[in-house]
Amino acid sequence: MEVLLTGAFGNIGESTIMALLERNHKILCFDLKTKENKRVRKRLLKLGNFETVWGDILNKNPLIEIVKGRECIIHLAAIIPPTSEKFPDLSRRVNIEGTRNIVDAALKMEKRPKFIFISSISAHGPRMHEPPPRKANGKLNPTDNYTHSKVEGEAMVKESDLLWTILRLAVALPLKISLDIDAYVFNIPLDQRFEFVHTRDVGVAIANSVTTNTDNKVLLIGGGKECQMLSREYLTKIFEAIGIGMLPESAFKVPKNNLDWYYTDWMDTSEAQELLQFQNLTFEDYIEDFKKNLGIMGKLAKMFRSYTRKILLKNSPYYNNS
Repeated sequence: MEVLLTGAFGNIGESTIMALLERNHKILCFDLKTKENKRVRKRLLKLGNFETVWGDILNKNPLIEIVKGRECIIHLAAIIPPTSEKFPDLSRRVNIEGTRNIVDAALKMEKRPKFIFISSISAHGPRMHEPPPRKANGKLNPTDNYTHSKVEGEAMVKESDLLWTILRLAVALPLKISLDIDAYVFNIPLDQRFEFVHTRDVGVAIANSVTTNTDNKVLLIGGGKECQMLSREYLTKIFEAIGIGMLPESAFKVPKNNLDWYYTDWMDTSEAQELLQFQNLTFEDYIEDFKKNLGIMGKLAKMFRSYTRKILLKNSPYYNNS
């Protein structure tokens, strides 16, 4: 099938390309021409052939051309946290105007493509005061720039005349992350319900939705019960994998009311799993993959453990004031 993938060379885009190549789809990738994106593209081309058009989702003109002949559009291009919260104007333009541009281009096609919109469980907002799991038909409650843009994007897609699918993703970290940890992470309470999904499983879910009948469905893409935990367990294993040990609990936010909780949660992924058959990897699998990708960074973090911990704790607005 002829597939267009926007935001192709980010974390989820990379996993999606790998899964699409395994299924022999003809892929056209659309993304910004950056040094990192070019590096990712070069690596992925070793796995199989695909086309690339460099461009900006905010520029309408090339979108009309790249959607021609495409049977399916996977719209991944977006500004995500914490960047979305630091640059709200950019977030709104890319996440909302960019989505409108690609939807409008698709609507101009004589034979309209299937449109897969990638959203997030965070659109449901903080729900720790309610029993889990979150369901696809549950109430949405956007609370920041990112979630408002995702909810608006979902509505835009639903109101179009396209055959659409919306996939709301759980937390899906890249296999290689930086030690330059933003203050954002410390705003997640340690008792927060947290569902993880391996980035490679997300790629499988997206690729399988290309040919599976998921028309006009909202599906939750999480790792399943084996990947449901509290943030404390999740972060402990991440920091232990790095080699620096869990950071003090006083570095993390303590919620005082319902809205102080974060917007991750456990999810009902039963329908998505039945349709897309994507839950193959566990959180433990991710930890092993993560360790393999640490390389020299992991060795340095362990060697300078005390210094690394001190640098990370400087980013916490709670630890510094405790």
